[in-house]
Amino acid sequence: MTLTIDFSVILILIAGIWQFRAPRQAKTGNLTAAFALMCAFFLVLYRNGILDAGVVILSLLGGAIAGYAVARAVSMIQIPAMVAFQHGAGGVAAFLVSLVELSRNSHALEPVSEISGLLGLTIGALTFSGSMVASAKLSNRMKQTQQILPGHQMLLLWNLGGLLFVGGLSFTITSELVWVVYLIQIMLAVLFGILFSIRIGGADMPVLISFLNATAGLAASFCGMVIGNQLLIAFGATVAASGSILTHVMCKAMNRNLFRVFFPGPAKTDRTVAQNASTVASPAPHVESHDPGKRNAPEPFTKAANIIEKACSIIIVPGYGMALARAQTEVAELANQLIALGKTVRYAIHPVAGRMPGHMNVLLAEVGVDYDMLVEMDAINPEFQSTDLVLVVGACDVVNPAAIDVEGTPISGMPILMAHQAKHVVCCNFDEKPGYSGVENPLYSNGNTILLTGDAKKTVQRVLDALTEKQSGETPADKTDQDSTSDAVLALSRAKKIVIIPGYGMALAKAQFDIVELGNILRQKGAQVDYAIHPVAGRMPGHMNVLLAEADVDYENLIEMDEANPGFAETDVAMIVGACDVVNPSAIQQEGTPISGMPILMAYEARTVIVCNMDKKPGYSGVENPLYDKENTIMLLGDARLTARRLIETFQAAGG
Repeated sequence: MTLTIDFSVILILIAGIWQFRAPRQAKTGNLTAAFALMCAFFLVLYRNGILDAGVVILSLLGGAIAGYAVARAVSMIQIPAMVAFQHGAGGVAAFLVSLVELSRNSHALEPVSEISGLLGLTIGALTFSGSMVASAKLSNRMKQTQQILPGHQMLLLWNLGGLLFVGGLSFTITSELVWVVYLIQIMLAVLFGILFSIRIGGADMPVLISFLNATAGLAASFCGMVIGNQLLIAFGATVAASGSILTHVMCKAMNRNLFRVFFPGPAKTDRTVAQNASTVASPAPHVESHDPGKRNAPEPFTKAANIIEKACSIIIVPGYGMALARAQTEVAELANQLIALGKTVRYAIHPVAGRMPGHMNVLLAEVGVDYDMLVEMDAINPEFQSTDLVLVVGACDVVNPAAIDVEGTPISGMPILMAHQAKHVVCCNFDEKPGYSGVENPLYSNGNTILLTGDAKKTVQRVLDALTEKQSGETPADKTDQDSTSDAVLALSRAKKIVIIPGYGMALAKAQFDIVELGNILRQKGAQVDYAIHPVAGRMPGHMNVLLAEADVDYENLIEMDEANPGFAETDVAMIVGACDVVNPSAIQQEGTPISGMPILMAYEARTVIVCNMDKKPGYSGVENPLYDKENTIMLLGDARLTARRLIETFQAAGG
């Protein structure tokens, strides 16, 4: 009966893991696996009895609250560091349980159990310290490149010898001193994990994470043997096996020898490597790049938009820079617009793009990208030669031709995405500096490359805006009068109290991020910036609250209508973004209209009103808005997002 129950729980776990093979079923698979673990947990409690229910309940609550808090706080960019941290937590659990069991039943255990306990203690401790190093590297709390100490190899060998000696010594000591021996073993294992992990860096980090996943599972399995828990043995072995397979897959994807990853030679810093790398591709006399502070910045974007418009087949290559900039939303939006224009769009996914296996897949799935559009490296590489355009977003090493043509670099021999073979390449990277490996990228110097430097989120958005303007035959200058923009900037720069009023037009233009960025610039200049929320702004209750929360506006800066209205008379600038009816004075001054008697935001009482609306047409009610014709109103007509960008760029150009 016992074996039947255990087997059933293991089958549930396997059923959950099996669903990970299909991305659309992965969420269900994750929940199934979690259910299996919960069943195993309660089964263990049932079989062993609960000596102190209070301790168990407090432990459950503490763990649940901590896990929930971490899950809520951690963003996608922090996921790799969190995964490494969780592996370390698994290692801690394994070596603590092993330590307790070994100390409590010193030499009373079967030889196999005692050896398993010692292995669980040792592997758990080194997994903990190695995972903490990996987590610190991935979260930029430690130097991310490999760090090799003088005599590093000998230090590791001496440390390994110490582990074997102390481990053997623990079997010969029968007194209370065995505690001391176990603690020494733990300290040696922790030191081994640190020495082992610090010299792994760069593109090898995904391999380290998957390897630590395997060691955490192995430690848990040995821990299960010492306490005689079959489910823990099976679950730990499953994790160890999957981590080992993933480690092999990562090494194969990078054309790496596992031994060389974990025992690398000295890092090469010879300048000739970088010089050779920089001459691999055919250099062009001039590389198009974008400097956000220059007034002629739109030219490369216009050129990029021209190439994109003419391209029929487009491949997007995402990388860690996209994750850092949180640009996946803009990338997906650009891809959707290109598809709407009848173009073929695919995403090329390198196995080690990002900081953990599947990092790019998760980010793109988060913004609703169809999984069928994601193509693995081996399948997409033959397509680059016939591709009109490759859009690189925050990727460097995974598209670096030096990996093929230059020997002796940290990425030499690593398979890459052959982006350089395409007819045109547009790189939306932060700068021209080398990637994680430190190897110069000759792709940037190719004659067919346009390099748009800067934050990827903003850069991709500018490309999207340039393409939109080109399609509509309009430019920001067509839509927004330059004098009005100057007047608006002058009013905003002088204002001490500013109230921003968002409306449905802001939602349509997806301008919330740009408006909030502008608000932050004004706040840095010393202005008080609040957001006034009308109860029916948007298309559902709380619509504006959700949009602004998405752009990280502090809830304390959102003020409801009843609170905002008394303060408008003392407000220097009321800035209306895509709102009409909710600020229309006709609701008060004119009878017999669809909005007559409706409470509005009294924006017209402010000293200056800036209206960032698409046009001067009536809103949803069809009632003309006299606010537009007031002497203290500055009209900035056109797409709200483009208007906000113009205001931001004007402030930046002026050094504000």
